[in-house]
This record gives sequence, structure tokens and C-alpha cells, in this order.
Amino acid sequence: MFAPGAGFAPAALMVALLVGSGWSDASARSDFIRVVASTGEPAVTPRVARSDRRARTLPAPLAGYRYLRAAGPRPAAAASQRVLLTVETKTGKKQTYTLAQLRALPAMRYTTFHPQLRQRFTYEGVPLRDLATAGGFVGRDLQVYAENGYVTTIAARDYQKEAVMLAYAANGKEIPVLQKGPLTVVMPPDEKRFPAQKYDYAWVWFVDRITPAK
Repeated sequence: MFAPGAGFAPAALMVALLVGSGWSDASARSDFIRVVASTGEPAVTPRVARSDRRARTLPAPLAGYRYLRAAGPRPAAAASQRVLLTVETKTGKKQTYTLAQLRALPAMRYTTFHPQLRQRFTYEGVPLRDLATAGGFVGRDLQVYAENGYVTTIAARDYQKEAVMLAYAANGKEIPVLQKGPLTVVMPPDEKRFPAQKYDYAWVWFVDRITPAK
């Protein structure tokens, strides 16, 4: 503890530095300054708001679409959970994902019109850019495979800077088979950039594998 009056100059300096630094958590800053002013020293280490920490870890937006959340810890695959997706890396190794593990990846959400279902849904999922990054082949064209044998190529120019995503939820719920689930590639609601007739091939449903294009 500081002797009475002995810590005033250091405390005042600390307050001045904090205020001048633009410390963004106003509530925490106020509490910190009040404790310093009354005791001559801080009672706790300055904290940064959780929202600020979260904002710093969010990936960069894609064509104006912001991420819903950043990546979290990868959960272990439970015995009751089946593998929904396999991503083959550029070296040929395989990364497998259950639904819970996909949800731990960076997530995005937006509302778009599904051209085959003729309905509008609010989808949540993983941008293809993040899956390609995890596989070590971001910047290369990628191939998307469906359980029914369908396969198509999505160009890097279409996913690297655009919010094309692999959706695992629609309107807040897991996607049923009748709505092209459980995993389906969806395109942003930008008819000028992604006209439905031109990009009809990219709306892949029953997705189970993604690889770098050969």
C-alpha cells in the first residue's frame, strides 16, 4: 500500500494515461479512476470489455457482411455425433467436422432467397473462405461434393472476398433434408454479383466434402 499522499503522483499519472489512451470500456474506466482517486492505487488490474476482445478476434468482413462470431475452441467429437463434412487439405490430409465442430468455426448469418426452394431463409454457417483457410488452400478454386455424387467447382474469385458460405442452420434451426440440409452452400443476396441463373450450379446441397480443385 502507498503511504497517505505518497501514491498520488503515480496514481494521477496512471489516470491521465488511461484517459488519454482512449480506453474503450467506459464503465471499467470509471470504476478504475474512482478507486485510484480514493486509495491512491488501483484495486484491480484494468480490464477490457468482453465485447472489445471479441471484436478484435472477428475475421475481416466479406463484401460488407460481418461475422456473427469468431472461432471458438474445437470441441471433441462425441460418439453420438456423426461426421457431416470432410475437408481435404492441400497435402491430402483429411479434416473432419461434426455439427458442433462446424459451429465452433467463424460464423456468418444473412437472409437470402433459395432459387430451388423458392423461399427466403436466414442462413447461418461457415464462409467457404474459412474452410479453405483451415484446409490450407485459400486462394485456390475449390470443389464441393454432395452425398448424391454431384460435384462442382467454385472459383476462388467467388468465395475469397464474397460471403459464400456452407450453411448448417436456417431460420435458427438445423436444416432438414427437405430443405437441402444438413449442409448446403448458399450465396449472398446480391443478384447483380451472383445472378441465380448463372450461379445455379453453386447452390450445392447434401454437402459432405470440400477439396482444393485438381
